[in-house]
Amino acid sequence: MERIAVCVDGVEDENVIAAAIPWVSRFGEVEVLCAYGDVAGRELQHARDRHGRPPPPRPHHDDETFDREQAEAIAARGVTLMAQQNVKAGARVISGRDAGHALAAASGSEVALLLAAGHREDVGPHSVGHVARFVVDHARGPLIVIRVR
Repeated sequence: MERIAVCVDGVEDENVIAAAIPWVSRFGEVEVLCAYGDVAGRELQHARDRHGRPPPPRPHHDDETFDREQAEAIAARGVTLMAQQNVKAGARVISGRDAGHALAAASGSEVALLLAAGHREDVGPHSVGHVARFVVDHARGPLIVIRVR
């Protein structure tokens, strides 16, 4: 296996990239991967459920375009962070029903997926967030899970 994709989400990217560096040096090709799904649709539903009304309008009228632009910016920042660690990487954005489904589908026999787990102190199935848990349970190929502290 020559390729690895490092998943970033814009929240703790500096910590994720720093934790990924020892792993990515073992691979010939590195991608910074940002996944998005029906973010706007879920946010709208959440606002309706919680507040009984739709949220204020977003600056972009096309939610999918807005989500893709955000994901592209996050992936590009990840590439910059990799370059600061002297690692050449490409950016890739993927989408699906949600981020977990998109990431699970992206893993496969040709690419190892490096996924960062959050700060949860639990042990077992609840030790990672819901997206990471879905990917752990449904990944189609090699998966490296790192703890970000």
